[in-house]
Amino acid sequence: MNKIIKGFFGSFSQYFDLPKQIYILALQRFVNSVGGFVYPFLAMFLSTRLGLDTAQIGFIMLISAVAGIPGTLISGYLVDHFNRKIILIIPSAITAIIFIICGFLGNSILIPHLIILSSFFRSFSGPASGAMTTDLTTPTNRKQSFSFLYLSMNLGLAVGFTLAGKLFENYTDWLFFGDGITTLLSLSLVLIFIKDTKPNQKEIDKINASSRTEEMEEKGHIISALIKRPFLLAFVVITTIIGFVYQQHGFIMPLHLEELFPKLGASYFGNIMTVNTLIVIFFTPILMQLTKKFKPLFNIAIASIAYIIGFGMLSFSNDIYWFVLSAFIWTTGEIIATVNTGVYISNHSPINQRGGFSSIIHLIQHIGRSMAPYIMGLYLLDHSKSQGWLLTAVIACFAFISIVLLNSYENKRKIKS
Repeated sequence: MNKIIKGFFGSFSQYFDLPKQIYILALQRFVNSVGGFVYPFLAMFLSTRLGLDTAQIGFIMLISAVAGIPGTLISGYLVDHFNRKIILIIPSAITAIIFIICGFLGNSILIPHLIILSSFFRSFSGPASGAMTTDLTTPTNRKQSFSFLYLSMNLGLAVGFTLAGKLFENYTDWLFFGDGITTLLSLSLVLIFIKDTKPNQKEIDKINASSRTEEMEEKGHIISALIKRPFLLAFVVITTIIGFVYQQHGFIMPLHLEELFPKLGASYFGNIMTVNTLIVIFFTPILMQLTKKFKPLFNIAIASIAYIIGFGMLSFSNDIYWFVLSAFIWTTGEIIATVNTGVYISNHSPINQRGGFSSIIHLIQHIGRSMAPYIMGLYLLDHSKSQGWLLTAVIACFAFISIVLLNSYENKRKIKS
């Protein structure tokens, strides 16, 4: 037992020597995640407060996701040419203000329209935050840095989901107020403590002279740079499918729980998501320690297996404890997939096009994730929630086979990832 305890605490030592600004970003993500109330409970809000059916909910969530496409592309361009910190802060602050306005509207049908508008501004943060994290790290500390940021975010979510489940039932307006206020607080940390990270020419020349060939400066157009990286393009398509699978925990699950446990569904969903975040907190360091020597592609194949089992098992049981066990399994996949996806993309992005690469990759993956609620919403009109989980597992099987084949091709070509 002592060895297990020592091993657990020892796994945290990998986070001791990270760049200082990574710790500030981690604190920012923690604060922001504590108040990340709106999007996790959006499907349930549209269903129980506005009385929409699954197809309508899926369509609204689709339009909300599509609204982020132009923002992502604009952000990618701006991030490569201007101050990255400002591009992160201003649109995120606008999103926070929109949420606060929603808090005053009760159950108004205007809220879905404002949520769609907020998605446009919220999408700016992905390329900006991704580029800043890549700027601050190197291939030797990226896994640790990405996992630490992910860990910090989920530590905040562990608190946030518990609060959100209670707020949804009794103080729904505070889902919006809380999200907006904590977003503004988290942005103040970036504004005060983090300098802009956009690489200067000296830093670009240093990468060009190093062995980090996939990160070297590209003189041509971003599209030509992407075409030179066919393995990255294939990776993005596959992880988009994996993202489609993962998104179902935020779409089918709350609707399934509300159907199985009327009046308790929101609370149970909040509790399950708290379990999800607690698993992330306690197991991220351990899983990173166990998988650190494996290539990102190999690790993502492991994550796909966890999704197959974790989501597939919900197709044949309606017991709440089965949902909890499922959460443990698919969360291990979430941990491994999230960290290794970020690492793989960062290791294959040119230093002078990190924002553009991030935006296009976010866009492709965004399309897959945005289609998840809409497609599944249509499917659920004529099928049960259990059948929805079975379809999710089948899609995860396809993703697993694809990532194994890509890993095999990379090994044959001796490409570093």
